[in-house]
Amino acid sequence: MRGSRAGVLIALVLCSSALATPVLAQQEEAIAADPLFSTLFPPEVIMRHRRAINLSDEQRDAISQLIGDLQGRVVRLQWDLLDEIQQLTEITSGTRVDLDRSLDQIGNVLDTENEIKQRHLEMLVRIKNLLSADQQATLERLRATRVAPPA
Repeated sequence: MRGSRAGVLIALVLCSSALATPVLAQQEEAIAADPLFSTLFPPEVIMRHRRAINLSDEQRDAISQLIGDLQGRVVRLQWDLLDEIQQLTEITSGTRVDLDRSLDQIGNVLDTENEIKQRHLEMLVRIKNLLSADQQATLERLRATRVAPPA
């Protein structure tokens, strides 16, 4: 019983941490707090300030395409992650747990989580590369002053 609870707890923690990293709705504050992601621009921020940065229709369409591509990849990966977590739960649910199998399986879980994060980073970098230096500078100023978009 105790091993089963521990396995379920591990699975819930891992699942919630993975699912708490939404595909597109990652909060601006969380990105700003992350030293790596603070140099990138979430699509929501770009779209919120599209007029201020004079985002072209071509840029908007390219960003939309990147978002669609990410969603398609990540949905599959999230299903894979849930399968990996379920397997880990099954491995750890007995009264005696095979340490090697559980470590191998947590490796699979972490690999899948890592791939999700890599895909998200890839999208954010590609989006930043679509923006001109002036657009990026404007977004940085808006982020620094936390200016609300015009109504």
